[in-house]
Amino acid sequence: MSADPDERRTMAMLHLQSMRWTTDGELNDADRVILLNTLIPQCIPSVQTELIKVVERIALSQTTLTPQICES
Repeated sequence: MSADPDERRTMAMLHLQSMRWTTDGELNDADRVILLNTLIPQCIPSVQTELIKVVERIALSQTTLTPQICES
């Protein structure tokens, strides 16, 4: 493991969190966002830009359920 304390902390966060996988073997979208958000601050700017685009695509592809309120 690296001597860099920030890298150790990041790896510890990832190690302690269990990740969910879809039936087709892909990382669950919510966990993918968590992983990408963990990696983004550690990357060079050009890579950060690409990772941010991936996070945005994931967010747009997810359906969001909201409660419906009705008056009777």
